[in-house]
Amino acid sequence: MTHFHDYLEGTFDNRLQAMQYPTRYARIIITHEWIGGEWFEGKQAYYHSQDRPYRHFRMRVFPEGEKFRIKNYDKNGDVYKKGCDTIFELVGSEYHGHNTDCNCWVNWKGTKTYLTNDIVLGYNIYKVMDSGIDPETGQKIWGSQWGHLEFMRHFSSAG
Repeated sequence: MTHFHDYLEGTFDNRLQAMQYPTRYARIIITHEWIGGEWFEGKQAYYHSQDRPYRHFRMRVFPEGEKFRIKNYDKNGDVYKKGCDTIFELVGSEYHGHNTDCNCWVNWKGTKTYLTNDIVLGYNIYKVMDSGIDPETGQKIWGSQWGHLEFMRHFSSAG
């Protein structure tokens, strides 16, 4: 496994952010588990219902020179989500990621939006801001109004 894989694999929890700003951020647990080769399985769940993830997906990680491309798939790895790739580049000691174009479509309450993301991945941190943009107006329709979700790596020995 690569340095990037070591950063990506793990369990991440935004406990501190959710406790500090409970009206802005729900507590969320994200897991990325290496399942062999270039494949990872991912799950996102609210803390109070970790056994029922609201998002379950697979990712394939490919090196591209000094960068890494993540291709996103459905939970079984059968359906590739075309237009939803994320490129990560090492900046200092962290990987910075963003989607590659404006072709990752998400239907949000009956409105077709495209996903933009901004990600910072360090060994102990994982900051994510996903936004849904209206292609007609360029306005943000969904996503955090207060900045990145800020996750810390969860170490099982810490409880």
